[in-house]
Amino acid sequence: MRVKRYSDIQAEPVNEEIIGKIVNFFKNMWNKAIAELEKLGNDPNDVKDYALKNTLNLKDDTNLFSQLISDFQKLPGANDQACLDLIANMLDKDTGSMGKQGIGVMLSDKRLQGEDMKGKRRMLEYILNTARDKTIVEVKFQIDPKKRNPDNLDDTTHLPDLKKALKAAADEVKKRDVTLNFVNTILVPKITNNVKAVKEEDVRGQLSKEGIEIPPDFEVKDRVKYKTKKYDETKDEDNQPEGGIAEGEVRKIEGNVVTIFNAKLNAEIKKTKDDIIGKSTVEEERAEETEAAKQTAETLGKMKQDEDKMKSVNKFAQFLQDEKNKDKVAEIEKILSGGEKPEA
Repeated sequence: MRVKRYSDIQAEPVNEEIIGKIVNFFKNMWNKAIAELEKLGNDPNDVKDYALKNTLNLKDDTNLFSQLISDFQKLPGANDQACLDLIANMLDKDTGSMGKQGIGVMLSDKRLQGEDMKGKRRMLEYILNTARDKTIVEVKFQIDPKKRNPDNLDDTTHLPDLKKALKAAADEVKKRDVTLNFVNTILVPKITNNVKAVKEEDVRGQLSKEGIEIPPDFEVKDRVKYKTKKYDETKDEDNQPEGGIAEGEVRKIEGNVVTIFNAKLNAEIKKTKDDIIGKSTVEEERAEETEAAKQTAETLGKMKQDEDKMKSVNKFAQFLQDEKNKDKVAEIEKILSGGEKPEA
C-alpha cells in the first residue's frame, strides 16, 4: 500500500478542522517519534513494543490519540454526531489518526524512506494497520462514511455498543462522558491487545512478500546482553539492580527461543527474544581492540627489519606499561592526535 504524503492529501476532500489538528499534532511529535524509531533494532517484537509504549500509550506524548481526546474532553457536552465522529477520527482508514492522514503522514516522512529505516517503517505500518482493521471488525465500525447514520441510535451496523450507551445518556454531558469511557475502557484496550496479537512470523512474511529484507539483530556466536530473573521492568537499563542483566554467547536460535552460553555460570541459558536487550558492548570493544591489534601488527611487520626502530618500539612499549608514566603518555597521545586532548 502506498502511504500518501501530506501534499497528496491536500487535494482530497477532508474535515479540515479535525485533520488540521491531527497533522499539526504529528508535526510537533515527528522528530521525537522518528528519533525513537531509529534507535530500534530490526526485530518485529521491538517495533511492537515501541507501538505499545509510545504510539498507543495514552500517557506518552507521542501517542496517536492525545490531541483528539484532549479536545473532546474540553467540550462542555457532545451530541451524538460529535461522539461518533470521535471514533471515526481515530479509526477511519483515510482521515483517522490510524489512517493515511494520521500515522500515514508520519510514515511518509523522508527520514523513514531510506534502506536502513524501510524495514522498521513498514513493520510499524503493518502492525498498526493489522490491529486497526481487526478492531474495526470487533467494534463494528462502519468503513463507509455514508452508512454511519448518527441519527439512528437503534442501528446496529455501526458502533452498536457506543450507540446503546449514547441512547441511555440523559444529556450531552453524559454522552461526552460515556464516549470517553468507551474510548478508554473498550476501544484503546482492543487496539492494544490486537497489536500484541500480531505474530512475528506474519510481519516477517508480509515484508518478505514485499521484497524487504530484515537483517537479524543478532546471530549465533554473537555476544548479547539479556534479562535475568532480577531484571526490573519498571526501571531503565542503566538503573537495573545488580545481576539484573547478564551477558553470554548465542549458541542456538530456535524460533523465539535463544540459547545463550554464560561463561561465568558455565551453563547454557534459554531465553525468549523479548529477553534479549541487544548485542553486548564487549563485542564492540573486542572488535575495536582486534582492529587496533591488526593495524599495530601490520605496522610492526613493516618495521621488523629495522633493528634500531624495533629497539625503540620495545622501549616505548615498556614505557607505556609503567603506571608512573601515565601523565607523560597522555601528553604523547595529545601530540600524536594533532594537539587534541584525548577523551577520558
